[in-house]
Amino acid sequence: MAVALAPVAAHAADPFLKPTKEELEMKSLPGYPGASAVVLFREEISKDDLHVFQNYNRIKILTEEGKKYANVELGFVSSSATGYMENGDDKMVGDIIGRTIHADGTIIPFTGKPYLKVIEKTKGYKVQEKVFTLPDVEVGSIIEYRYSTRYNDNVYEAPSWYIQGDLYLRAAHYVWYPTSHEMSDGETGDPINSISWLPILPPGTELVHRDLPGTDAVGRVLRVYEVNIKDVPPQTEEEFMPPIASFSYRVLFNFTPYRTPAEYWKSRGKVWSKAVDGFAGPNSDLRSATESIIAGANTQDEKLRKIYAAVMALENTSYTRAHEQREDKAEGLGKVSNASDVLSHKRGDSAQLTELFVGMARAAGMKAYMMLVPDRSSELFAPGRMSFSQFSDLIAIVNVDGKEQFFAPGSRYCPYASLPWEDTVAQGLRQVEGGTDFGHTMDVSYKDNKTVRIANLKMDEHGGITGKINLTFDGAPALHWRQQALKGDEESIKHSLRTSLEEMLPKTLEVKVSEIHGISDYEKPLTVDYEVKGTLGTPTGKRLVLPVDLFRAGSTATFTHEKRELAVYFHYPQMTQDALRINFPANFSIEGSPASSRFDMKGSGLYNMTVTPAPTNVTVRRDFIFNDLFVMPKNYPGLRSFYSQFEAKDQESIVLKVAATEASASAGPEVK
Repeated sequence: MAVALAPVAAHAADPFLKPTKEELEMKSLPGYPGASAVVLFREEISKDDLHVFQNYNRIKILTEEGKKYANVELGFVSSSATGYMENGDDKMVGDIIGRTIHADGTIIPFTGKPYLKVIEKTKGYKVQEKVFTLPDVEVGSIIEYRYSTRYNDNVYEAPSWYIQGDLYLRAAHYVWYPTSHEMSDGETGDPINSISWLPILPPGTELVHRDLPGTDAVGRVLRVYEVNIKDVPPQTEEEFMPPIASFSYRVLFNFTPYRTPAEYWKSRGKVWSKAVDGFAGPNSDLRSATESIIAGANTQDEKLRKIYAAVMALENTSYTRAHEQREDKAEGLGKVSNASDVLSHKRGDSAQLTELFVGMARAAGMKAYMMLVPDRSSELFAPGRMSFSQFSDLIAIVNVDGKEQFFAPGSRYCPYASLPWEDTVAQGLRQVEGGTDFGHTMDVSYKDNKTVRIANLKMDEHGGITGKINLTFDGAPALHWRQQALKGDEESIKHSLRTSLEEMLPKTLEVKVSEIHGISDYEKPLTVDYEVKGTLGTPTGKRLVLPVDLFRAGSTATFTHEKRELAVYFHYPQMTQDALRINFPANFSIEGSPASSRFDMKGSGLYNMTVTPAPTNVTVRRDFIFNDLFVMPKNYPGLRSFYSQFEAKDQESIVLKVAATEASASAGPEVK
């Protein structure tokens, strides 16, 4: 954000384009069978001296599904504290006009009134949408609409052009008229003297910038940035995709007082580091409190474990709610100005708790640093983009007995010396001695993320099943469920855990969560006990066909497509171990069972299944390990083959035969 130093005027919208005969008659998109719609034209014009973004969209509806694009939601964020609009507010998003054109050329104008919907409201900002529906849309229609987003006259905002979306884009025009007025950085006050941009564009498309002499309000040179682009395919939709924001076609601009990314990160990193150090301290109060907390600990590891536990015991308002100043005042608490205040308030948000942890580690005599990282579930850090908005999380690095370890005290229930998977194997900006630098977070192994599933079931003479199932989660799976529990009460987490298991098992089994162990004991595995009852398998005359692994009964093929465009992106390496025993009556015997199998994917993945029949039971053990995050497209055939092999094995069956009894020797009993 850049601060403006001069007032400006207003601007009117442009007219609609006339549809061509080919556009009206268009029924499908060549090369994309089944496409629901296609963007015929998009235009985004940014005019700084008018403080406005102007948008125009023309979309051809090709199928019934495509009619959903008639429902338009224009999202934006506004600050209730300062009035600064990141994308405008309800008074600034306006000039909305639209129309529907039927295939025969009939025009139906939009005459309704958009309504304002508040999506989220917190202290300091509101997330809102202007919502409207274009009229009488049918398959074959062209819908088009324009709107303007006006923002605060006291600031200038550089545009971000996200070109590639979920629909094929025939043509688009993007243009930015930056201001020529003097500006200063809204955070540091430094004079703005440069514009930076990060372009990711297809071959043959360029960002053009040129000067228009004497075209601004007082005759100064005006620089214009422009992109004209045609035939942009939709974003690839594949299973296990990398964060799409890091790969789609786009151009991101920034106002900046810096001429190179290296200069930006060095200077702004220093400002950030000074600010967080100023908050973390430690001051004398924090040193005194830390001494009490670590009393009796001898090694650095022992001291840091006590500090970590103390911070984790505080309320994390990022998972509960922020407290207003009047609440603090009623409790006799003052303003939070430093880490010591966070400790005395016994609560803080994720960043404040991380700063507190670092301050206490320093008070205990250890070297401790902070690091900013993106949430790699949605974004990867691009050093060429000069913006701190890429970062989502603040984590800690502490040198413990000569070795740096990573910590996430701001992530509720994250174990000691570990990170949420979203922050692992990520590049970010970290503190170092004397400044800041880029760094990488910790790697993880499949051993760090483990799920164990055990079933002990009993079958009666009619094929009825009763028994117990036990699931144990460690690492990322455990953290997922613990943080899920924070979003509701005991019944809601039991419901989620029950639903999760029901999706794995045959639909004929009824599932009940009987007990959850260690939901808040983040240093230990999380264990869930279930009770199940129902029927199992498919009766075929005198035989009963059972799935070999109940936990895979509800699964489908993971990689169905033969070819792959993007790398396969797994959230984290993991291990799953299944142990299943079914006890059955003496009048059943095993007629057939799958052979033991082992599949290996060149050190990345391993699968092993054994089936052990016995006179009155059958035991199945299944181990699955995968230790990679990325699998490049060239290695996709091997990955797909590996998955296809073991997933086919998972769908094999155990066949039980019903023996004849003395009561019905002439015709064995049917399984009921």
